[in-house]
Amino acid sequence: MQTLAYPFRIDLDGHVAVTDQYPELCRGQLISVLMTNAGERIMRPDFGCNMQKRLFEGSDELVRSDVANRCMADLQFWAPRVMMEGLMFTRDRMKPGALFVDVDYRAGPLDQVRTLKMPTLAMIDQESPL
Repeated sequence: MQTLAYPFRIDLDGHVAVTDQYPELCRGQLISVLMTNAGERIMRPDFGCNMQKRLFEGSDELVRSDVANRCMADLQFWAPRVMMEGLMFTRDRMKPGALFVDVDYRAGPLDQVRTLKMPTLAMIDQESPL
């Protein structure tokens, strides 16, 4: 069975991209929920994690921990087919100010733990040279 690939895109042949791989569908759904801010979807204004706004409030460890917990709850609500294992924010020492989100998940009960690592936004804080 084929379904639309997430995030929605056009493939190299000019057709709407589809997939028949369940782990790919779960990964795309995670990206879609993580990168969508509240109010971006017209018919679903509360869809998404609102991660960009929450992280902009501050950049200390307590704020990142709170945002991680709220994002986990949002992911469990908006991506129920994905089995969440953990979510945390990490920094790259080579890129000061860059913040990454690491999501550990399973695409099914018998699937191995997969990790999605993606940049969230570039932040300027006391650790950056600016």
